[in-house]
Amino acid sequence: MCVDDDINMLNSSEDILISAGFDVSLAKSGTQALKLLQKGVKCDLILLDVDMPDMDGFETIKEVQRIENCRDIPVIFVTGMDAPDFEIKGLELGASDYIVKPFIKDILIARINSQLRKKSAEESIVKKYKDDALAMMTKELSDTELMVAKYIADGLSNQEIAERTNYSYAYIKKVTSSILGKLDLQNRTEIRGMLRCDLD
Repeated sequence: MCVDDDINMLNSSEDILISAGFDVSLAKSGTQALKLLQKGVKCDLILLDVDMPDMDGFETIKEVQRIENCRDIPVIFVTGMDAPDFEIKGLELGASDYIVKPFIKDILIARINSQLRKKSAEESIVKKYKDDALAMMTKELSDTELMVAKYIADGLSNQEIAERTNYSYAYIKKVTSSILGKLDLQNRTEIRGMLRCDLD
């Protein structure tokens, strides 16, 4: 799904994506995108502008995350707002990537494909986890904390998680401590035991 108030950009993105083999839904505003998702329109990834009237991209991503069945949809901001603060805010709100306009077509497609591969891999991994523990952690943890908890459950070290997520080692260490605190656990082994189906 492409969400942008600039009709020319929307049409251009549609042409690029269709030529790359994707099925595309278009929305001219955050409000329209939310209505489509609430009606049950399925999408594997959302390209989202930031600077839009009535509801900007930052508010839109928050609302998308409140919709059942939409929380795991990767969101890539595609925007002309190139200040580092905007990019940081977008990523902190849970965006998977942040691309500044004007973008290079092949890079856009490569980044979309990267996120779709990542989503597919995560969905196959989910089958390793206990449904009740996963549901509890989804409520208690932020998206980033949940992602890190899954990697811990899969046996990755903090350094390996940092390399896989492009976060710093220090940040992953801080997130791990936060997970342990929120779940009232003592160590990483307890996270694995709580989450993994095959460790009973």
